Amino acid sequence: MSSNFKAFAVVFAVSLIVLFFFAKPYGKAVGSKRYGNWLILWLSITTAAFVVSDFLLFAGISAILVFAFSRAEPAKPAIYALLIAATPAYDIPLKGFAGMNMLINVSLPLVVAAIVLLPTLFSAKRMKKTTKVGITADRFFLLWLLLELALATRAPTFTHMLRTGLESFLMMAPLYYGFSRYPKAFDNVRVISAAFILPVIILSALSIIEIVLSWHFYDGVIRNWYGQLPFGYKLRGGFLRASVSAFNPLAWGFVAMSAIGVAMAVFNDRFSKFYRYAGFLILAAGLLTSLSRGPWVGALVAIAVFIMVSRKAVTRTFQLSFGLLVAFGIASTTSFGRSILSFLPFLGESGGDTISYRQQLLSAAMEVIRENPLFGSANYLAHPKLQAMRQGEGIIDLVNVYVEIALKSGVIGVVFFIGIFLSTLAALRNAMKSARNYNPKLALYCQAYFATIAGMMVAISTTSNIGQIPLFSWSFLGVGIALARIEKAQREAKGQSVDVERTGINKANGTASPDRTGDL
Repeated sequence: MSSNFKAFAVVFAVSLIVLFFFAKPYGKAVGSKRYGNWLILWLSITTAAFVVSDFLLFAGISAILVFAFSRAEPAKPAIYALLIAATPAYDIPLKGFAGMNMLINVSLPLVVAAIVLLPTLFSAKRMKKTTKVGITADRFFLLWLLLELALATRAPTFTHMLRTGLESFLMMAPLYYGFSRYPKAFDNVRVISAAFILPVIILSALSIIEIVLSWHFYDGVIRNWYGQLPFGYKLRGGFLRASVSAFNPLAWGFVAMSAIGVAMAVFNDRFSKFYRYAGFLILAAGLLTSLSRGPWVGALVAIAVFIMVSRKAVTRTFQLSFGLLVAFGIASTTSFGRSILSFLPFLGESGGDTISYRQQLLSAAMEVIRENPLFGSANYLAHPKLQAMRQGEGIIDLVNVYVEIALKSGVIGVVFFIGIFLSTLAALRNAMKSARNYNPKLALYCQAYFATIAGMMVAISTTSNIGQIPLFSWSFLGVGIALARIEKAQREAKGQSVDVERTGINKANGTASPDRTGDL
């Protein structure tokens, strides 16, 4: 029995167990028929990934499956959310023609986005905005997208320019616009959020086995498609850093962190206490298996922000602090717990070399940025200051998205990029405060996405813009804007119903409506 087949057996079995275990709460949350479709689609895509060694053939099979199942899914972005982390998000070059060596880099998320999200850009009904809510975020995003397309013209050849521009467009536009425009009702967001979390629960369960067995299950898939492993087995403190289907352990930690943030809404919406605790426990374990400090801090920030913007902030902050103290106390009594504590930033001693490397890299990057401060440089990696930071694996590990953007797109790019996040947070904060007066569930989702995006902003200061990291970021920003617009529509509808009710009362009393007296 080959190693790849053994890995497939474990992945399929664990997927099946988790899917059946959470069938009851998910059936209640999204509907049994829809959940059954998700189950079949996930298992089918997973099977094809391990069985089909040619990526283009796999992409074709996946396209047929996604098209078939998306026709039965009213909230089509949920299909993308379900499959965003189904397979390793490595880019596979698609060979060109007519003198072009390569046409474009392809991955499963790109295939799914092209089928279920890209059509949204050409739908006038979906693209039309009914309110001005989120318009600031839209403007920042458009400026960011146009800047990326403009900077693509710095490519050395015309074909390279076209490929770079097309890849930048397809990575961002379908995700942001698809998730911000497609959901028109609150139930759409509920379904999409549940779809984001389900695969991460499965992968979290798998990551626990990965770290115990010191075995990356998806390596065989990567070898079949990519030809070789871009990264070797990553160890920290003697433990294998789990990565499951993510690009690397850091990307996996970011995925798990993002799911934990949104789970604070989904699990508290329609899940019973038993499944709520089980889900959080599995996700938390999955986050820990990445042994990645940045996502750990991001998750703590997301939880802290969620509590601080809640109505019982003081009480819940005290409960969180007490819970952390108890957790630290228990962890310090076991060898495994002490190992985990040694990985914590500022508290642990493990990984001091990586912290030192990041400090040196930041210092070198700032010097490079000063040479092209406004729009960055296309060849920043070739700068001698950064070349001196090349590691033994032959890579320059830019583990800070903000620095990476500043190097490539300059300060202007950083301003546009941060502007999207901050304006989305502002829209969510306003929506959360308003929704608390008439729809606590809607307010809960606004609160969860607000906290998660805040955690993302912290986490990406310790990660590179790789794998599923930008995919989750743009998708969550889109959902955040969709929530703000849905809240605005609900508030206006509720206001109209109140006005109608008042008009009826006034007519019954033989008096003029207050709304009309100003026009007389």
